[in-house]
Amino acid sequence: MRFLQLMEFRSTADDAVAEIQRFKDLMGDETTVKRATVCVDRDDPGLIVQLIEFDSYEEAMSNSEHETTQDEAAKIEESSGGVTFRNLDVVHVLDI
Repeated sequence: MRFLQLMEFRSTADDAVAEIQRFKDLMGDETTVKRATVCVDRDDPGLIVQLIEFDSYEEAMSNSEHETTQDEAAKIEESSGGVTFRNLDVVHVLDI
């Protein structure tokens, strides 16, 4: 079952995109992330929402346990003042 991890934190769009690219470069082929979408809340431009997509919950947890992921998550936590995570099982996607 596909799995999404939603991350909410305070930053700028440019910094968030740079950090996700940096993570991709650091992890290379070791990551299990399939897609990362960086969003800015239109009503609160300092609020970043990232949708991180995996093939399964198990792959997400494997990725989360990786040392590089742990290090990068700690940096985001420190620089943003906190990250809210939501772990979402994808039960249906309707392409319209």
